[in-house]
Amino acid sequence: MKISEMKSYNRKKNLMLVAGGTGGHIYPSLSLINNMKNFNFIIITDLRGKGYYKKFFENKAFSFKIFTHHVTSPSNKKIIYKIISFFQILVSLLKSFLIIISQKPNIAIGFGGYPSVAPMLAAKICIIPLIIHEQNAVIGRGNKLLSKISNVLALSFLETKKIENIKNIIFTGNPVRQEFEEIGNNCINSISNKPFTILIYGGSLGASYFSKQLTSIICSLPKKIRNKIKIIQQVRIEDLNRVKNNYKINNIKAEVSTYFNNISIKFRIAHLIITRSGGSSVAEILASCKPAIFVPLPNAFDNHQYENAKFLKDNNCGWVIDQNNDDKNNIKKLLQKIFNDKNEIIRKSKQIAKLSQKLFYLRENKTSSEYLSDLILKMINNPKKGHIS
Repeated sequence: MKISEMKSYNRKKNLMLVAGGTGGHIYPSLSLINNMKNFNFIIITDLRGKGYYKKFFENKAFSFKIFTHHVTSPSNKKIIYKIISFFQILVSLLKSFLIIISQKPNIAIGFGGYPSVAPMLAAKICIIPLIIHEQNAVIGRGNKLLSKISNVLALSFLETKKIENIKNIIFTGNPVRQEFEEIGNNCINSISNKPFTILIYGGSLGASYFSKQLTSIICSLPKKIRNKIKIIQQVRIEDLNRVKNNYKINNIKAEVSTYFNNISIKFRIAHLIITRSGGSSVAEILASCKPAIFVPLPNAFDNHQYENAKFLKDNNCGWVIDQNNDDKNNIKKLLQKIFNDKNEIIRKSKQIAKLSQKLFYLRENKTSSEYLSDLILKMINNPKKGHIS
């Protein structure tokens, strides 16, 4: 069924979305919601996630209810914290049964994070069709557990690691906002005489490495380069004034903020992105066809950010920096090389567009949001089928 047919056919269907509170889990669900406006949305998340959803729904005519559960990771080594986490999951399970009984979802889709475990388990017990969506190139621990009971495991990467004995797997990609898809419709074909613009952002909360070491490296570039670049950078509030002053002292044009209301606008004008390599960041790069230098978070579970970035690097779509081991001079040389050979930016952009088109064909010429939406519709209409034919 086409998405355009949803208005008449699925107006009163209830979609339960469950996600942990980080941006990497939340953003794909927001993109999906935007593509399925005529559903009633039942959202289960934690306090962090509640803030994302409340802000998203402001001034929008959506039908939604948000429920918050407090669940911490059971991976902590201390026994007392494991016990606390177990009881939190038990409470979340009981609350989830009450939500399901009262709200009667037609289908549940989980986007990962420990807050998603109990609600999805409750949905399974209540015989509700389940989709687990994994955003990274290494399956998360919560999703790995839930994938064994789900109807479908939807992947953002073609070859996701640590998947075991799961038969019903489908590649959907990672949903991103339509604005990023629109940017990607016009990949970089030339570099204008305007300042060479570099967008730096460190995920949903910024990053100390970007504010300190990376800013220092940029400020050490030769004067002829500093005079011709513009930096747009997201920083933590405690780093704001220091980063601004560093760029000002070194005569570098800069727009520095703790938060950008619409990051897609910054993407549109940037020639180069420097970012972490969480699932959403990589998906936005793929959709927008913007070349990127990835700096994987060193302590990410199972080193999944490195695996995310490696996928693009292996396809000649970007660069990867190891913030703990790469010498500062080597990073400086990479920035100089990119600036002095701007055709490399054009080549990378075209290579990303080529890869994005290949993935687009694999999704039957649909965006990730459209493909995942179609999967949900087909499962609602035929729960036992559990896949797109």
